[in-house]
Amino acid sequence: MTVWRRLLGAAGAAIAITALLTLLPLAERRMLDSQGEMAVFRAAPIKRLETRNLVDSIIAQQLKLPIRKAEWREGVLSVDLAVDGVPGRIDLWMTDLQQLTDLAYVQTSNVNRLLIRFVKSAPAGSDAVGRSMVMQAAADIRKTDEWLASALSEIGGARPDLDPVWRDRLRMSFVR
Repeated sequence: MTVWRRLLGAAGAAIAITALLTLLPLAERRMLDSQGEMAVFRAAPIKRLETRNLVDSIIAQQLKLPIRKAEWREGVLSVDLAVDGVPGRIDLWMTDLQQLTDLAYVQTSNVNRLLIRFVKSAPAGSDAVGRSMVMQAAADIRKTDEWLASALSEIGGARPDLDPVWRDRLRMSFVR
């Protein structure tokens, strides 16, 4: 009789271990599903802007407006943003302007000047011969601007089209 008890005990232990082993993959899958998506590549923080990381750094900003051109030359970051679909949405313009200013003066250390142009496609038959883009507005922000330290986070809500203080701070001009 003791032999049968030992045999039943060993069989019960084997069944319990088998059940636990079959539940482990399910528990792991649930754990991974609850964590959401997992990045395959992790972006390294950009300390210095260079020609080789210009595209990655601007794409990482997830701008609302399409980028038409980006250029990096001797401490000057120049970006052209297309406003074709949103000509009157200056709030989107300013949100992207704030993100690019943050990239230039908070995330990186070697940008001295940020030039941003808001452009739209030239209409067919216009006097923009040889140019496919027509500028709507331009901003020029420099690292030496004193207001950057205190008002950088306010750029997104600024209205330089209506407020002359912001127009002066951003050195923003509009083409009418």
